[in-house]
Amino acid sequence: MRFGALVLCTLSTLLLAIAFASTAPAVQAGPRLDAGERAVVRAINRARSHHGLRSLHAGSRLARAADAHSRHMLATDSFAHGAFVQRVRSFVDYHRIGETIAMLSRCNARRAVRMWLDSPGHRTVVLSPGYSRVGIGRRVGRLGRRRACMVTADFASRR
Repeated sequence: MRFGALVLCTLSTLLLAIAFASTAPAVQAGPRLDAGERAVVRAINRARSHHGLRSLHAGSRLARAADAHSRHMLATDSFAHGAFVQRVRSFVDYHRIGETIAMLSRCNARRAVRMWLDSPGHRTVVLSPGYSRVGIGRRVGRLGRRRACMVTADFASRR
C-alpha cells in the first residue's frame, strides 16, 4: 500500500512538473519591454514600413536609457530632452543617436507615434533611414497635478 502511494505521488509530481514546464513562457533574448513599449516599437516600425524603411530592432541598453529618462522627467516634473546624446551614450556606444519624447494623458502607442510624425523634428528622427535600433521607456506618473504617460524613444546606429 505504501509503495502504491509513493508511486502515485511520484507520478503526480512528475505530471505537474511537465504541465508547468510546457506552460512556462519562452525566454526571449533582448530587452524586457512591457506590452505598451512593444506596441510603440510596432507602431514606429509600421510607420517606417509605410515609408519604405527597414524595421528597427529593440535594444535592451537603449531601452534602459529611455526608461531612465522617462523616470527622470516624472521625478523632476519636467518635459525636455536635456543633454540626451551624453545621457544615451552613457548606456551605449553607438555612433549615431536620436531621441523622441511624448507626454500623453493616457498611454497609447499609436497616438504617441502619430504625435512624433506630426512634429517635423521628431518625424525626421522616427523616419531616419540611418537608425537600426530603438529603445522605449514608458512610465506613468504625475507631471504637475496631471496624470502623465511619458514615452521616450532612443534611436541609435553603429554607423
